[in-house]
Amino acid sequence: MTESLERRVQRLEDRFAINDLVVNYATLLDDAQWDALGRLFAIEGVFASPNSTTVGREAIVANFKVKHAPFPATWHDPHGIAVEFDDDDHARGTVIGYAELASADNAMVTSIRYQDDYVREDGRWRFARRHVLSLYGMTVQDHATGGLGLAERKRWPDRPVGASELPDFDRRFPGYPG
Repeated sequence: MTESLERRVQRLEDRFAINDLVVNYATLLDDAQWDALGRLFAIEGVFASPNSTTVGREAIVANFKVKHAPFPATWHDPHGIAVEFDDDDHARGTVIGYAELASADNAMVTSIRYQDDYVREDGRWRFARRHVLSLYGMTVQDHATGGLGLAERKRWPDRPVGASELPDFDRRFPGYPG
């Protein structure tokens, strides 16, 4: 069955709106615009990593404030996004990107993959769930001296060294389009 031109145009508009959501997330996070960042999540939105899950806008904002407090300068750069629609108001996506975070003591680099669920709420696309995974997270010095080749590539200051989630050969994490 062929979709109508109107429906196809709506899907394109929705894809652009979701892309804007992803870019706005990165810029608002880097600019510490916490309240505006919180509004990008659904009222009962979820932000998750392999080690924690935070539910609700206020809790998500509080979590970002704590996690980013050691880093007065950050740069999140989403490189690409793949989106699959479940229906007119729900979609799933994978966003790949890179981030730099810096303090007076450390310059950190990380590659990131977000497995997202999107929902149209109050007429706007928002994150229903954002699950972050990484291939590595380490100082620039560790990265430059072969850190990417180590088995334990998560090397954040003041946190235990650990294995990364990527590559995800077994597809353990939800949200993959296709």
